Amino acid sequence: MTSKTWIWFGSASAAVLLAASSAVAAPPEKPTLAIPAGDLASALPSFSRATGLQVLADPVLLNGKRTEGVRGQFDAERGLAELLRGTGLTFVRNGGAAILRPAAQRVSTAPSPVAATVTRAEASPPQTEEPATVEELVVTGGFANSLARALNDKRKAANVVDAISAEDIGKFPSNNIAEALQRVPGVAITRDRGEGLFVRVRGLGPNFQIVTLNGRSAAVNENMRDSGQSGRQFRFDTLPSELVAGVEVGKTPLASLDEGAIGGIVDIKTFRPLDLGRTTLALSATASRPELAGKTDPRLSGLASWTNAAGTFGVLAALVYDQRTLRQDRITGVGWSFPNASTALGKSLIAQGVNLYATNIRPTLEREDRERKGLVLSAQYRPSDATEITLDASYTKLDDHYDELTYSVDPDLSTLVAGSAVIKNGVMTGGTANTNSQIGREVSDLAHDNMMIAGKIRQTLEDWTITADLAYARAYSETSKPITRTRLQGAMGRTTFNLPQAGDALPDVTLLTGDLNNPSLLPFRRIEWRVNNATDDETALQFDAERPVSLGPVSRLQFGVKFRERSRSYNRADVNYTTNLAGKFFGADYFDPFPVSDFLGGTDGGVPSSWAMPDPAAFWALRDPNQKGTARADQRNSYRVSEKIAAGYALGDIDTSLFGAPLRGQVGARVAQTKQVSSGHADNGSAALPVRFEKTYTDILPTANFALELTDTLQARVAAAKVITRPSLADLAPRLTLNSGTLLTAVGGNPLLKPFEAWQYDATLEWYFAPGSALIGGAFYKDITTFVYSQNTNIIVDGQTYVLTSPTNGGKATIKGVELAYQHLFKRLPAPFDGLGFLANYTYTDTEATYSPTLKDEMVNVAKNSFNVTAFYEKERFAARASYSWVDDVLQDVGGAGLSALNDKAFGSLDASVSYKITPRITAAIEGQNLTKASQWQFIKGGWFGGYTNYGRTVSFGLRAKF
Repeated sequence: MTSKTWIWFGSASAAVLLAASSAVAAPPEKPTLAIPAGDLASALPSFSRATGLQVLADPVLLNGKRTEGVRGQFDAERGLAELLRGTGLTFVRNGGAAILRPAAQRVSTAPSPVAATVTRAEASPPQTEEPATVEELVVTGGFANSLARALNDKRKAANVVDAISAEDIGKFPSNNIAEALQRVPGVAITRDRGEGLFVRVRGLGPNFQIVTLNGRSAAVNENMRDSGQSGRQFRFDTLPSELVAGVEVGKTPLASLDEGAIGGIVDIKTFRPLDLGRTTLALSATASRPELAGKTDPRLSGLASWTNAAGTFGVLAALVYDQRTLRQDRITGVGWSFPNASTALGKSLIAQGVNLYATNIRPTLEREDRERKGLVLSAQYRPSDATEITLDASYTKLDDHYDELTYSVDPDLSTLVAGSAVIKNGVMTGGTANTNSQIGREVSDLAHDNMMIAGKIRQTLEDWTITADLAYARAYSETSKPITRTRLQGAMGRTTFNLPQAGDALPDVTLLTGDLNNPSLLPFRRIEWRVNNATDDETALQFDAERPVSLGPVSRLQFGVKFRERSRSYNRADVNYTTNLAGKFFGADYFDPFPVSDFLGGTDGGVPSSWAMPDPAAFWALRDPNQKGTARADQRNSYRVSEKIAAGYALGDIDTSLFGAPLRGQVGARVAQTKQVSSGHADNGSAALPVRFEKTYTDILPTANFALELTDTLQARVAAAKVITRPSLADLAPRLTLNSGTLLTAVGGNPLLKPFEAWQYDATLEWYFAPGSALIGGAFYKDITTFVYSQNTNIIVDGQTYVLTSPTNGGKATIKGVELAYQHLFKRLPAPFDGLGFLANYTYTDTEATYSPTLKDEMVNVAKNSFNVTAFYEKERFAARASYSWVDDVLQDVGGAGLSALNDKAFGSLDASVSYKITPRITAAIEGQNLTKASQWQFIKGGWFGGYTNYGRTVSFGLRAKF
């Protein structure tokens, strides 16, 4: 299908439905309902008066039940279904009355309460007591229930949404929220030290997503470890999963949602007391053991919720504490180069038929000790059906002690032994030559704090519902102790080396005349000292108003405004200590024993697996305290970016029919004005000068989402919208960072960047063929303008030429793809097989981007293929599941020479868990992550080795209790 066909299909589908919604005759007059949220027993008489439908119920059933209300123009059955949504009750018709009955732990085949099934029943009254909208099917398992709830949420949503929810209070289906999101169609993750860190939606990288907490913008912690800044990407490792009740991933926008996501909006929902509905206490204790780290770590959580007898007031507190010990065995810093015909070495290599050769590798051992704390507080007050007040507060703190050991192998090919070169198809992958090396040890203590305080008031005034929401979010990241890098560098003798294709084996390195374990082998180079801190904060105030209406196909109108003020400040200071150290040799007293005996074990190929490990404290004592850093460099590295965003929206709910089939949807538009200020220092080649850039831009963002109920079980969706993604805050900064290595490179920002803009179109067909089961297929197309990419230019600083990498706006980019999802709860199988369940999803994403007038290639940081497969079994007290997630190659360097960055090779990971209910209130569970010990590989163009990371598997055992 060509891109023009994709555009025509999305545009035409939306246009036809928009036209049809106004052209089709209005349905017969229906009562307009305006019943607010509140006590169900009080709401039912109001409903009967408005509709004339008598509702009969045992008072015991209604005790403590609350409704979220119903607003709009509905027939009686549809209105009652909406009124009962979320109460655990359903109804059957008996003559002119409706009889309520329990529906707890039942999955209905009915479409959403505002969908078609009951509407069709109005024209053709049911011939039996129990309408086809009710099917009794008990779902007893926690995981199955969470899947069924998520599927029901997807079915009822106005836009294209996928969701996951906690299996039980305080128990998410994975230890990490990002890892649980892998089950969602179109969602994959990026990992750090084996833990999910960022999410990608429909192949797009984390920078294209928005993460919100209870619908409010979440502050973002920054990367402190290596100063490679993440920008707007939310770090999921800062949020313990026990604090989360559910997550929604919106793939098509609504006018009422914050703008900024071309990929998706990930909304994290925390627990609230009146939502739980009763006084509850939940506790858990888990012991985890990462295999490589060889240490057992504790994880403790507790949740307590209290609700008064009237159900009008509740408070909740949830706490989490965990420790995690991590180890990664890696090979990084792999370098490749093209021969330079202007040099003697380049001429020699070209004469041997070499057009690409290996320059260096860097084996690295990384160890971390993480400590994470989390707290969620919530209070809800409903003094009447017309009023609700909610207060939310959350705080998380992640402390990280990081210890990195590394050495490099840097062959000097001008000393290449004749006849030793290994050349394959013009690529010199190895040989024997004199080699230089740098031994280093980096130690740091990093801290990430994240907090949000928010309050919301909802007030109903006759037909109007007014909502006000005020939130403050702050994320602070710092080096709680400075980063120190202790470096030794020099010649280490003759070495034989060979680099393979990525995924085949590790490189082979043999030291012929040197010993890396000899402390006196290399002279000292320097101590690098750095302190960083970053503050990201946002204050947001939002007002919304809505009311039911009878304007042809429009059943509800909603308006709102939102004001956001966000700032990011980043500060960095560096000192390189060389006085009294550089060029000197030190003995064994200045070094520690190597900490592991199995570095990079279990993989073909081999490199030296131990080396001299500097003692940072011993060398630190020798530094010259009078040596200072340069204010100029610190000024170049530091910046502040602020945004003031004023947005307003209007939308209408569509409730009509198309060719006799119920059609619902939502059409609206959002207008956002952004005032951006970037300040910092620019370097003119000899001095850092203060600069300030101001920029204002306005975006008009229309949205349209429609769902057509083709049958009781078949639903079609189409959507169209204009969307934006603002550039990374780090990319907007007037900053310049010069590297500290031997190659003269630099990284900079661009305050004049324009945001990504895109028109996107979606079409989806959803078949809910059985309770808790569905087969879903969809297609999407995104047309991006003002595309942002990185370019390389030369700059001169203090007479030296650096290769500067900085972002710039390019041409256009297109993204098109398909999603397939299948979920089935096999409840119709005979016992004991009725506890089986299965879900799978697959996403294909194809991209093309214009990087310059002459260069087109794929978009970077996009996975073309990804899938997840999960099988599970739940029966009585026993439950087990296994999940395999896989992501295709992710290119980080396209076009040109192909050596600007390392690409990520396809990666798959298997997780599994088994649990058993010892008593109705106590459950024991065993979980395993990355059970196959899969490793991550990187490659350059041509598939040659670029990097390797192994973090092993982790096994945990835990107990959960709920009272």
